[in-house]
Amino acid sequence: MKLSKVLLCVLVLVFASSLIFPQSLRDAEAAANDATRRLEAALSGNISAGTGSNTPVPPAQVTQGGSQPRWVSDLHSVYSRDHFIAVVGTGVNRNEAERRALAALVAFFGQSLRSDIELASLYSEVVNRGVVSVSENNRVREQIVTAASMDKLVGAEIGNIWDNGRGTVYAVAYLEKARTISIYTDMIIINNRNINLLTTMSSTEKNTFDGYARYKFASLLAGINSDYANVISLAGGSTSSINMISANTLTLESQNIIRNISVGVNARGDQNNRVRDAFARVLSSEGLRTQGSSTPYILEININMSEAVFPNNEIVFCRFTVNANLIERATGSVLLSFSFSDREGHSTYENAQNRAYLLIERRIAEKYPDEFKGFIASLLPRRL
Repeated sequence: MKLSKVLLCVLVLVFASSLIFPQSLRDAEAAANDATRRLEAALSGNISAGTGSNTPVPPAQVTQGGSQPRWVSDLHSVYSRDHFIAVVGTGVNRNEAERRALAALVAFFGQSLRSDIELASLYSEVVNRGVVSVSENNRVREQIVTAASMDKLVGAEIGNIWDNGRGTVYAVAYLEKARTISIYTDMIIINNRNINLLTTMSSTEKNTFDGYARYKFASLLAGINSDYANVISLAGGSTSSINMISANTLTLESQNIIRNISVGVNARGDQNNRVRDAFARVLSSEGLRTQGSSTPYILEININMSEAVFPNNEIVFCRFTVNANLIERATGSVLLSFSFSDREGHSTYENAQNRAYLLIERRIAEKYPDEFKGFIASLLPRRL
């Protein structure tokens, strides 16, 4: 009887887990776990670990003076074109030569440091916070973060060095093709798991700021995967067996989500809706709807203005404070607070007040977009 009860409990747990975690998620999780193990092995210091490659790697030689080594003019005589992607960099010292060689290797793949540094920083932050799972190994995690900006290729090695003794140093940077294909394939699989986790939610959860943030970050991961796929292709591999999730598809879906979110805007102490409209313009530029009486979110704005006159001063000042709280109606929670204060002066209070409104409108247009983007970025869960 006890055994039958245990078996029943096990069956209930298995059935419950199948409801909570769809097959696609379980498959993605299993694939990512295997990929993580392979990646940790490949980056453990063993050149061919986990890659299935038996390519002999030429031992790195560091020489100075003498006759020019053959590899300087005929690189592939040492680093076979069939097995390696290799380039030579030159500099006035070894460090510069190595740096230029690695940069040339990156350039071979058509990549450069991402212009959107904020995205690379966001990726680094969420990996370090453990929002997305990549590896428990700190070294592997650091290399994956580096790879996301594509300013350095994971698996790249420095090979032969030659100092000609006349002010020029030559350095080889190379990738072993089979190892590169294996490493970047595994990183795509790991990112795919996180994309699936980010985008699996109910329709109610999806059409919220949280859902929007998750899809935005998922599109970032898919964009990184596209870069990785390019590396694989140029190394002679293929991603045809991997379910590559389109960054454009995820971006379009995030735009659909934001268009389905409405935010009411209510301003107290305003003049001709000037402050209200300034905030509404920012929210509209982010794709949000700013009309409706029963919106799930509301932006409550309070404007306080007062006259300030100083002795022996003909200028009349208008002091002001603007407070804006983005509130979730269902819970009453303040999601984003934004406030500032200043003053403007003129010969009359009416003109000073008008100048104050101009300053308020300008300050909102300059500052609130970044505040809102920062709020969205902060919404990612602590861990998927």
